[in-house]
Amino acid sequence: MKKILTLLIGLFLIGATANAQDGLFSLGVKGGIGASSYDLSGPVTGWTTEGSASWHVGGMFRTNIPVLPIYAQIEALYSRVGGTISYQGVSDEAYINRFDVPILVGLKFGLLGISARAFGGAVAQSNFPEDAGDLEYENFTWGWQAGLGADIKKLTVDVKYESGSDLITQQTNAPSIKSTQWILSVGYFFGGN
Repeated sequence: MKKILTLLIGLFLIGATANAQDGLFSLGVKGGIGASSYDLSGPVTGWTTEGSASWHVGGMFRTNIPVLPIYAQIEALYSRVGGTISYQGVSDEAYINRFDVPILVGLKFGLLGISARAFGGAVAQSNFPEDAGDLEYENFTWGWQAGLGADIKKLTVDVKYESGSDLITQQTNAPSIKSTQWILSVGYFFGGN
């Protein structure tokens, strides 16, 4: 029992150390790059995909839970993702401009002004295809994100994976197509983070 109590007190102290320098609320900007692609499932015979570079830019709002090493973060990002979709040798570059709103919850542990973070959550996506071609895109989809990050003073760096829901309105003999990406982003908080 003493070991468990000592472990719990230690975790609370680490969380308090991580949050001691942090403000309760922080507002900032962020941007980054990624590697996006489309994942196929269902009737995929004759269908292939190829990835492409992606980018995003926007703002973020974070709130830290006092004493605990927990935080919540909401982002508002303008993104461009895409890739190449091929069906029986005919290729089409399919890029989507979209407005992403990740809603993330994470754990934060730190020492000496550096906080390491692990986080995950949902992302709402409003899609605006550049050239839909014969495909009928969903205007709004949900996805999820999970990743690791670090905060050094007011600078924040994230590496995360994102997977969306089905992007294409179901058509006969067409696979389910989901947008996925690996993301690297850098941000700056104007207040304490």
